Amino acid sequence: MKTDSIELNKTESGGNVVKSSLAVWEEALLVEFLYAIGHLNHVEQHLIESDSYIGAPLFGDIVDMFREQRKLVGQVMFLLEKLETVKSGSQDLRSSWESIWCALKHATTALIHIDECVEKILKKFKSGGGMDYIECVKTLLRVRENILKNIIEMIKRGKSISSILSESSVRCREDLCLEEVVKQ
Repeated sequence: MKTDSIELNKTESGGNVVKSSLAVWEEALLVEFLYAIGHLNHVEQHLIESDSYIGAPLFGDIVDMFREQRKLVGQVMFLLEKLETVKSGSQDLRSSWESIWCALKHATTALIHIDECVEKILKKFKSGGGMDYIECVKTLLRVRENILKNIIEMIKRGKSISSILSESSVRCREDLCLEEVVKQ
């Protein structure tokens, strides 16, 4: 089984870029986790929008359930990445994953919103819109591709610099891991 090979390369501006090669199935699994997290977060958003429209918190308990399920999906992703990291002899991964959790959640949700924008613009095009709509779709598809590439890069970089990141950097308060909630 192939594991990550990670190296830092200098950019023209003097920064570092992580170069990594994942086995195809590993990257596919990672992308599936990203979509699962993003979709679960999107469900939460839609239910909160419904409550806002209705003017009453009718779906609050269901929002909480989806949030807990999203956290569990994240924990499974963390565990699998930690197992792979330990297998390759690298350092502990847990704190670096937790440090980027909030950014990961928002980026995956943005990816799904981009998909929805593309779908809606295509509907406008099909109902008689001009070629300007297609140019908008092409631009959003490039944005989508860049978001996905950078989500994966964020995860790879988090793995490669796990000893530098601290748990307190970049976190959403409401997204504390379940075992941290139990400790509190």
